[in-house]
Amino acid sequence: MTRMFWAGAASLALFAAAPAVAQDAGATLYEAPDPAKLTMPKLDFAPTPVDEQNYDKYFYFHREGTSFAQAYDDVRECDALASGSNIYLGANSAAMSSAMSTYGPLAGGVGGALGSAMADAIFGSAMRREQRRVSLRNCMGFKQYHRYPLNADLWKEFNFEEGLGRKKENTRLNALALQALVASGPKPMTKELGL
Repeated sequence: MTRMFWAGAASLALFAAAPAVAQDAGATLYEAPDPAKLTMPKLDFAPTPVDEQNYDKYFYFHREGTSFAQAYDDVRECDALASGSNIYLGANSAAMSSAMSTYGPLAGGVGGALGSAMADAIFGSAMRREQRRVSLRNCMGFKQYHRYPLNADLWKEFNFEEGLGRKKENTRLNALALQALVASGPKPMTKELGL
């Protein structure tokens, strides 16, 4: 035990003696697309009572005085954190049909697995989507972005949900670029929702 302590102390001493790496304040983590090639999504709508009940699902972020490149970094980082804990099992109708044709529809083990997969598809998917939304809100709130309301149809134009599987990378990156455009764009005229 003592040897491990000394080895740890020696490692800390080496770490403390290492020169600090200067980080450029203007440096970005991700190579951002050209914002001039993006079209700002429509954000104006007349809210209905149904819209107002769904603001926990349908919203966007904005931070005044933020560059597009910084917003893109923040959106990408928060997206990675929000979707990093999800597990996608790939339960779909083709996988279920294949298992049933191979093992028979009455096989207890397969039936249990299929039942679990179906329950996960119904309930797990919704829980993963909610978990992602909450994590995204916390991360962007920590980065001092404000949250604003949107209706479902407008939200779907530049956002995505992942419950049963991960979106293709092009789809994700296009949506994240538009989210960054909105987050760094003109200040919204609508009321802020809070975290």
